Amino acid sequence: MVTNVIALRIDDNTYNLIEKMIKYKLASSKADALRWIMQNGMQNAKKTVERRGKSQAIIKLWKEKGLPELPHNLSEMSIKERD
Repeated sequence: MVTNVIALRIDDNTYNLIEKMIKYKLASSKADALRWIMQNGMQNAKKTVERRGKSQAIIKLWKEKGLPELPHNLSEMSIKERD
């Protein structure tokens, strides 16, 4: 595969998005993140990063406080919700 190099200036919002993509392991480098954004669009990249951030926050909370207790009647509740 032939690759080309382009010097590019980006705004702070795009740079921060790229940094978050690397932090959440959605991309392994800035170039990877920028290619992903170019292929999938900025809005899609933002939504993906937001979802990953929420997931990471939940995982962090569970690591600190343990998994949440589930209601003892969860099966009954699920059945009622389906009806």
